[in-house]
Amino acid sequence: MFGMKEITDPAAKIGLCLSGGGFRASLFHLGVLRRMNELGLLSRVNTISSVSGGSILNGLLAARWEMLAKDADGRFTNFGAVIEAPMRAFCSQNIRNQVLIKDRLNPRNWFGLVRDDFSITDKLAEAYDEPGLLHGATLDVLRRIYESGGPRFIFCATNMKTGVNWEFDAKGIGDYQVGRTKKPDLLLAVAVAASSAFPLAFPPLVIDLAGADWEFGNRDLDDLQELRTTAELTDGGVYDNMGLEPVWKGHDVVFCSDAGAPFANQEDPGNDFVRRLIRVNDVIDRESRALRRRMLIDGFKRKEYGGAFWGIGTRIEDYELEPRADGYSGKTLQAIAKIRTDLNVFKTGEQLVLMNHGWLLSGAAIQAQCPAWPRRAGAVPDEGLLDAGKAIAALG
Repeated sequence: MFGMKEITDPAAKIGLCLSGGGFRASLFHLGVLRRMNELGLLSRVNTISSVSGGSILNGLLAARWEMLAKDADGRFTNFGAVIEAPMRAFCSQNIRNQVLIKDRLNPRNWFGLVRDDFSITDKLAEAYDEPGLLHGATLDVLRRIYESGGPRFIFCATNMKTGVNWEFDAKGIGDYQVGRTKKPDLLLAVAVAASSAFPLAFPPLVIDLAGADWEFGNRDLDDLQELRTTAELTDGGVYDNMGLEPVWKGHDVVFCSDAGAPFANQEDPGNDFVRRLIRVNDVIDRESRALRRRMLIDGFKRKEYGGAFWGIGTRIEDYELEPRADGYSGKTLQAIAKIRTDLNVFKTGEQLVLMNHGWLLSGAAIQAQCPAWPRRAGAVPDEGLLDAGKAIAALG
């Protein structure tokens, strides 16, 4: 038995963490959610915390949660139409070029882009707010879902002023240093954009908070009032790329899905400033993620909570199941791990391989680490792409 309560206990508090990693993460996690829905677990989750690419999918899930229809076994029968189809359609677009190039070069945007409280990251929020994705949803939908017994959706960004995790959720926005305030009319797209504002491409997103009513916060800070005038937010992955911070201390079961780029050795890291800066950033990110992953797994071992971890570079053989679960390995796994973490066009084959991978790994991890949960049949997103040669060709 794991944790304080067994996963099958109706009172068990279950948390799900969706990491960053651009559209690659969105699609990998989409396969995860598909499998968890087939298992009847998705509707049981109490908290869904996300970062960056994970927040794109989490935003769609929150915006359309009230449209999902649940059967007697806790499965959403219309998950494919309500969540899968629009997510895949959105990941078929080149949001990167639209925002970073076309919107920046459009003269109609020039006046706004010279303001201190507006940047190209606000145009990213506009892209997320399109009818096919978030379509005008505000943070008030998070409150409505939570108060009606649904999950607490949390979108993680990094506060550049305080250097800690900033959260958007049903209870408001803020961090443990500046406190929390309520902004129910704030667009959900703003939360997703702040969470996914990769700092090498997008400047911090600025939210004007002058006159806001605050609760909590660190009263010992001499500059607390100044820190509260605006929030300057960047990618949540700068602080915690796996979205674990809001979840792992208060749940009986923790599931962590990590689609971040595995660290790769380099024979020639480069001596020029740009490549050196990127490489140093990669090393810092590797250490931060490795530390959090070790802390998570140590918690499993100490039985502080139950659950499972899977990452985009995880080998299916790592889950000791008899017979061994189907999954990608060898050169196919290496090819998947090298897929770009970007917001440009992902082709049909790429999408389905990533969804397959998330579906297979999460299913195996949950079966191995939470054996008390009933096994239920499901359908892999594309059975034909389980073949290694076809999968590599699709990624090519």
